[in-house]
Amino acid sequence: MFLEIKFAGGLGNQLFQYAAGRSLCIKNNIACLLLNTESYRNDSLGRSFALSNLRISGTIIQSNSIKNIFRKHTKLNSVASIFKLHKEIREKNFTLQKLENKSGFLTSLNGYWQSAHYFYEHRGILLKEFIPLQQPPLPGWIKEYNTVAVHVRRTDYLTEARYGFVGVEYYHNAMDLLKEKINNALFVIFSDDIDWCRSTFTNPGILFCEDNGWDKDYLQLHLMSRCNHQVIANSSFSWWGAWLNENPHKIVIRPVNPFKEKNLLYESHYPEEWIALNNNNN
Repeated sequence: MFLEIKFAGGLGNQLFQYAAGRSLCIKNNIACLLLNTESYRNDSLGRSFALSNLRISGTIIQSNSIKNIFRKHTKLNSVASIFKLHKEIREKNFTLQKLENKSGFLTSLNGYWQSAHYFYEHRGILLKEFIPLQQPPLPGWIKEYNTVAVHVRRTDYLTEARYGFVGVEYYHNAMDLLKEKINNALFVIFSDDIDWCRSTFTNPGILFCEDNGWDKDYLQLHLMSRCNHQVIANSSFSWWGAWLNENPHKIVIRPVNPFKEKNLLYESHYPEEWIALNNNNN
């Protein structure tokens, strides 16, 4: 049996897609996991397949013949479909599905699958696989302080009408709340607009993550996950920073209304124990 994952989007989305596919392979004893990264040949935002930097399983598809077996409207796929060898599993309006009942001998997984519903049983395996193959020495503040990773996403969300920036007040309120819950917090800010953050967040007890060698997105994500607690943005990237945090006493704060376009939110997207806080996208 073979499972193909059709990848698209940035690192956070890639992690959701891989996690759902990897878990489905384990549940259905699918031996061969194939990673289709063709969408990154002409990605409009210049994104690449970042999971190659992590300890993942599976094989990136290089052969055009193999791609054509899984690609709709090709001769090879038509033959496979006639004999009912190929099945494609697609998302249905961001609602949860039971994927293990839908796979075949050749299966394509096509969607974002943004819920731990699809892979929570295999968290232990994913924690081992979602670690960088190589990384610099950890900064000293990781071990020396009670750290809170604060992810601020701004640049594209300032102009993307469907998502929206969660707002400055959300972050200030989240940090105030955490000061009440934990002692000696050090808020470590990760952002795509660190200069704006530096001029906006001027309170004591704040550090801006600009450590040498940690500028790659997959390294930043790993560093976020090593913090004790998280304040996340309306972003799959920071969702993973929180979910991969192994601290059994972690506190995660997330926005109540992550997106301006409400139907973009996946069913059961946020774990129930994460604290919802008001934000701008009301």
